[in-house]
Amino acid sequence: MKCMRLIWVVIFAVFIALPVGAQVNIGVLGGINLANVDIDPLEEVELSNLTAFGFGGVLDFNLNEMLTLHLELMYLQKGVNGKWDIYDLENKVTYLEVPILLKYSIGTGNIKPYLIAGPTIGYLLSGTGKISGGGYSSEEDLKETTKNLDYGIGLGAGVGMPMGNNSIFLEARYAMGLANINDDPDDPDTEVKTKGIQIFAGITFPLGD
Repeated sequence: MKCMRLIWVVIFAVFIALPVGAQVNIGVLGGINLANVDIDPLEEVELSNLTAFGFGGVLDFNLNEMLTLHLELMYLQKGVNGKWDIYDLENKVTYLEVPILLKYSIGTGNIKPYLIAGPTIGYLLSGTGKISGGGYSSEEDLKETTKNLDYGIGLGAGVGMPMGNNSIFLEARYAMGLANINDDPDDPDTEVKTKGIQIFAGITFPLGD
């Protein structure tokens, strides 16, 4: 619950800092997260991307012609696939994710490329670890060994295009986790940090006049 309060405090602080009269757009987005993790130390496990998904809502505040504050509240899957000896591993965790990003538009035409960057914070909703191979399979609840809070940085680029009064966008990001999410009491010295290549598409609508 403390983590959820922190998320809402961050969102409230962003709203307080917004200039009066900023144009607001609301919308939705969704896409894939080619998720992986960095593990230190890494022992005898081959890691590979887990194809995961994310979707949620968008709020855009146009600060000026070039700069937009881009907020999201999304359901985002993270995790990793692995191979250990004859066993296949799949760890999947889901978060309530709040990216707080700045978009910098390049050019002044209708089709606007942009750069995007900023911090992200996520609250753990669920997690499942699976292992299978050689006629053996098992499943465990990863909430028992994963910290509730994950935070990091998102960097990327995209393009926005008008569609009547609305706008559609397509973007790619690299998400780099900064928090050690490992909370396994039997392995306290191992660091696990999330990462992923994310490809999202969405649509926004002007709010009000």
